[in-house]
Amino acid sequence: MAERSKKAEDGKKYIQSVERALHIMDLIAEKGNMRLGAISECMGLKTTTTFGLLQTLEHLGYLARGENDMEYCLGMNSLKLGLCFEQKSGMASVIHNLLTRMVDEIDETAYFEVLIGDQYYYYDVVVSKQPLKVVPENDRYIRLPENSAVAKVYRGLGKGEPYAMDLEDVEEGLNCFAVPFYSGETMVGVVALTGPSMRFTRKKMKQAYDFYCSLLKQMGLRDR
Repeated sequence: MAERSKKAEDGKKYIQSVERALHIMDLIAEKGNMRLGAISECMGLKTTTTFGLLQTLEHLGYLARGENDMEYCLGMNSLKLGLCFEQKSGMASVIHNLLTRMVDEIDETAYFEVLIGDQYYYYDVVVSKQPLKVVPENDRYIRLPENSAVAKVYRGLGKGEPYAMDLEDVEEGLNCFAVPFYSGETMVGVVALTGPSMRFTRKKMKQAYDFYCSLLKQMGLRDR
């Protein structure tokens, strides 16, 4: 049977089953271990269709069975893809350069954070040069409350909101700014800056956003 495809708004044709399979991998990466029923519901697909996609991804090593053999998690070949990307793409250097330049300009600690399951992972951190500054903990996995700036970005910014703020909502005396980072059309992480509330004000956050946008243009990256 010929592979079904669909025509996108840009006129390009995309293979539906490939798109669905990759969406499933994205879903499991974001949500953590998931059962067949939950994946089917999130994908809006019949259970039989979802199961066929899961079986194929498991057969190829991109998914594996988790707890009690009932849940699916990412497999070793997914790790291989990630390691290959980190080694060959140069993105780690791009992100570190972006954070370094943000800290040079704004002088507050900057992070690149990725949501993995129900935790956030600090992929990279550049610490402020200020005597009074935020210093990250050794554990790069952290749980953040829903009112944190980073969590607000992942939940989805409102219309006309280019970035999120946490004005002492999580911790007294500490403000945080967060803005989405895109690869193509997909948000892959969040750039966040945090510092003392007496210094890292709303005005400074607006300055941080404007500088971030100018940096993306200088570096040939997209803001959306």
